[in-house]
Amino acid sequence: MANVTIAQANYIIAYYSKLLTPTQAKALRHYRSTVKLDGADDDRLERMYLKTGWMSADPEILKYIENGYEPFIIKCSERILKDDPGGVFFNLCPVCQKLARTPFAKQCRYCGHDWH
Repeated sequence: MANVTIAQANYIIAYYSKLLTPTQAKALRHYRSTVKLDGADDDRLERMYLKTGWMSADPEILKYIENGYEPFIIKCSERILKDDPGGVFFNLCPVCQKLARTPFAKQCRYCGHDWH
């Protein structure tokens, strides 16, 4: 299987996050919550996020993101493509073959080609 680029991984996470495992989805939610709380000195917010499930203290979930966000989404994307190769549609420009902004885009953000 080919390696997934960071652009492809971001695309998969943005538009096909329903294909994440429940544990991967919790790890993603935990990461996004920590980004929201970054710089906040309020421990009450962190406790509330932990209590409501937006953050986790589960070592299994934290292990997913221990090496950072990019390795996490690349690993998740590779798993998604391996387990469900037909579940992801890469919308490529018919002219330059670069990845369009969304699965439904009809104009290339790189070369400007319009395929409406």
